[in-house]
Amino acid sequence: MDKRKEEIIEIALRRFSHYGFSKTTMNEIADDLKITKANLYYYYPDKVALIKDVVCYISTNLISQEEKMIEAYNGDLLDTLFALLKFRAEHMRKHYMLYINENLDWIRDNAFTEFIDEIECKDLEVLQTLLNKAVDAGNLKMDNIEESSVVLRNIIKGLGLLHTVKDIMCGIPNLENVDHILDSQMKAVKLIFEERIVTNK
Repeated sequence: MDKRKEEIIEIALRRFSHYGFSKTTMNEIADDLKITKANLYYYYPDKVALIKDVVCYISTNLISQEEKMIEAYNGDLLDTLFALLKFRAEHMRKHYMLYINENLDWIRDNAFTEFIDEIECKDLEVLQTLLNKAVDAGNLKMDNIEESSVVLRNIIKGLGLLHTVKDIMCGIPNLENVDHILDSQMKAVKLIFEERIVTNK
């Protein structure tokens, strides 16, 4: 990626994470960068294009770190799932304003929807890889990994939405929700997998 673009993304991410997408203007980002608005528009013709790159940037970093965690899988499925959920919770805490902006009109744009779908496919692959590793290692009894990964992901995402819907509607962040989300997700994962885990006991 162009070094200048990367700098723009990092500065925009900082402001978006603090104020949210809708309350941040291109003028403010240009001021933060100490460049003219025209210079900023040279790299990004509109705010949606910049938001797309910011979302891509943080999603790519998130998934990259998760893949490293799965590569280090040590045979303890619950431990790895809990570690993933805790990591995601910290990511959410850091970028909470971005998570509660999911109801904005521009996200419903077809091009952006396709882009979000691509990210969600990669997210799903992370879970599939972990479950496959656990089954291959003899740590987990599960037949349909693909379908189970989709169900697991929907449960995790659904619990996240359940605890943030009020913030999404009003646009006012309540970071305590992150703890509620993590607690609910960990309980759900334990309920789903505890009886399916194979031990040597």
